[in-house]
Amino acid sequence: MVPLVSAAGWGLGFLPQLVQPQPLLLAPMVAELVSFTLLAAALGGLAAGLRPDRRLLSATLAGAGVVGAAVLGMTFAAGPAATSSSMLIHLIAVAAITTVAGLAAGIAASLGPCVLRAPMLAAPAVCVPLWLDGMLPGELPSSVIDALLAAVLVTVLVTSVRRAVDVVAWVPAWILGWAMQTLLTVLVAIGVLIQEGRSVDAGLLSSHLVYFHERWNEPAVHYPAGWALAGVLALALVAWRLRDTLRV
Repeated sequence: MVPLVSAAGWGLGFLPQLVQPQPLLLAPMVAELVSFTLLAAALGGLAAGLRPDRRLLSATLAGAGVVGAAVLGMTFAAGPAATSSSMLIHLIAVAAITTVAGLAAGIAASLGPCVLRAPMLAAPAVCVPLWLDGMLPGELPSSVIDALLAAVLVTVLVTSVRRAVDVVAWVPAWILGWAMQTLLTVLVAIGVLIQEGRSVDAGLLSSHLVYFHERWNEPAVHYPAGWALAGVLALALVAWRLRDTLRV
């Protein structure tokens, strides 16, 4: 049961590639590659929570389901691949790394203490707007992205709290989610440069560390209205849910 559900979770995260196929194994699509594989693996990893009584077995089965689905999905649904063998190897390595990271995050969120859910799932959560954008024609309005981002973040934040002190975990969740949004923007720029003939070297990566720092405070990258709405709604829902324990 766990492998099937984890494979289905991976398929859900990879759904944009089935609805509107894109050439994920080309350099300009590296942001989409990272976003889809991270979200897909995290959703698959959550299936480990179906057997909390057998954690090691459940994590292993979820991993098997995700890896199997990822291999099949990337083989048959990733679209045209880069003609350069070195670039193709780099992109496959990126997909493998993000798959492992997403899988680990999903398993930790489902089998670990609930306080881990917010930090573990924040990065996959901010990939959801790009996931939806990949399934619909045209670009999503910023208001829709704000609302979608808020809805996903509220779900992640609220489900990570059992005691009032658990709200502290929202701080690393914000940092990781904010960093993921920044990273996706940087990957778009890197992909364009590589497509134009720039080689992947230390100079390219170091220059984009500076770009990462510049984009960190750029509102257009992060949709702060969505974050603010998520914070307000999550605090209100947590306060209401814990109202009895918060009374003096």
